[in-house]
Amino acid sequence: MFTKIGIALSAAMVLGAASAANAVGVPSIDIEKSCQATELAVSGGGTVAVDTCLSDEQAAHQQLVKGWATFAAADKVHCVQPAEYLPSYVEWLTCLEMEREFRKIRR
Repeated sequence: MFTKIGIALSAAMVLGAASAANAVGVPSIDIEKSCQATELAVSGGGTVAVDTCLSDEQAAHQQLVKGWATFAAADKVHCVQPAEYLPSYVEWLTCLEMEREFRKIRR
């Protein structure tokens, strides 16, 4: 059972994480490393697939930067996980867009 202090601390952590997600902007990730590792795992390596991956990641990053302020803080906390193994701007953008659209549908 939660005590009042436990509930207050939990709420403060969630709000703090949401504020941090809003204030910081889009986290930087090494897309070259991610694209090369993904390509190596999938097909053993290849420059065409890596180039396509890099192009997709750069485009997703630009969209994230452009629309960062429009995404809900809670969605950023949920979707944007830079410490995750092979983080991806494409995955983050997709998650954020899905969360936003789901919220619209529920209204």
